[in-house]
Amino acid sequence: MSGILPDGCDPTSRREEVLAAAQRLFFERGYRGTTIQQIAARAGYSKRTVYLDFLNKDELFITVCAEGGGLILAELEGVAVGGPPVAEVVDRMLERFVVFSRDHGEYFRMIFSEATPEIVANCSADLRAQVAALERACLQVLVRSVERAVAEGLIGPVDPWDVAGILVGTATGIILLSMGGSQTVYSRKTREELVRQAVHAYWLGLRAQGAPR
Repeated sequence: MSGILPDGCDPTSRREEVLAAAQRLFFERGYRGTTIQQIAARAGYSKRTVYLDFLNKDELFITVCAEGGGLILAELEGVAVGGPPVAEVVDRMLERFVVFSRDHGEYFRMIFSEATPEIVANCSADLRAQVAALERACLQVLVRSVERAVAEGLIGPVDPWDVAGILVGTATGIILLSMGGSQTVYSRKTREELVRQAVHAYWLGLRAQGAPR
């Protein structure tokens, strides 16, 4: 019997099927509402078989999040960094970010609301490294625009990574408030409008700080 795979399945297709089942359940029920047993049943395998490819539920969850992160990176990289004015480039990138939150709300919720450092820490070293590299790549797209703004004298000397983090954090907070059904102004204005206003205000502040005194 040696060499026969559990459940009689090729390991590549098995992993893909388990991951697809996990994605559907995480979308439907969220991290807390999903169990390994449910994922195994949805994929048509035993619970034991799931552990052949994934350490635990956390690794499945973060693997699905990483798929969404790849989609975000593709959206951001689709905006040309050179050519248009820097502020316009940044505007377009964050608009893509907002569009992603609207078109892929389940991924957005998982990545920015449910994924925690504790969950990531419970994954394999390889997956943790993959996630860290993906996060850095996403931020680096914005960092290049901030560096260009500094080089062109549009804003004063700043840490471009700090600025990129603030821009993404601001946009993410506004989007999550609107997704959560906020009964304040967030429920009456579009995410795009609120994010644009916040980014413009921050950008004007950076320019004012860098203006000659």
